Amino acid sequence: MKKILIVVLVIIVIILGIVFALRAPSAPSQSASDAAGQEQTTASSTVYKIVPAQSLVTFSINEILRNKPKTAIGTTSEIGGEISVIPSGLTIGTIAVNARTFKTDSAGRDGAIARFILKSEDAANEFMYFKPTSVQMSSSTTATSTLTSTATVTGDLTISGVTKPANFLVSWMASGNTITGTATTTLKRSDFNLNIPNVPFVANVDDQFTVVSKITAEKVQ
Repeated sequence: MKKILIVVLVIIVIILGIVFALRAPSAPSQSASDAAGQEQTTASSTVYKIVPAQSLVTFSINEILRNKPKTAIGTTSEIGGEISVIPSGLTIGTIAVNARTFKTDSAGRDGAIARFILKSEDAANEFMYFKPTSVQMSSSTTATSTLTSTATVTGDLTISGVTKPANFLVSWMASGNTITGTATTTLKRSDFNLNIPNVPFVANVDDQFTVVSKITAEKVQ
């Protein structure tokens, strides 16, 4: 009887541990816009601020889940930052994304991503930052009051306390008081020490993953 009681207690502890580990991530401590800060401006620049409600950051990564191939997709609108349009093109300030707020099709996965992969429950890792160092314009087209352009944006990307160089391919359009754009890059988990927890129902997770950011920014009045 005593052995049975011990086994039951161990099972309860394990279940409680799993529930604790996979619980919903903590709420953001501040907005991504505040975390990003403000872009430096000049008399010749027009500043646009990212609108989180109209923007989306998406990651996608392939895995083997319960012996079947699956693409895990996570999204968040908690992105902030500013863009300055200048006569020669544009400059981009620091971009911040709240790593606690990614949502997938599984609440358990969301908790695991926050706690064990991105480690965003740690205040130091709550935000991912991209600090651009150069913007290389590839092409530019102007029609009436609309400017359409493509560019390669190079900078320093920080995830979970690890900073690595990253290149984003960007296509954007400025029309009136609004800038819309899409930025895409491919990253490696191993570069940022993003380790996957060892669980029996996940056989393999790719090292490489894709990040796509769809941005809408409004002119600062």
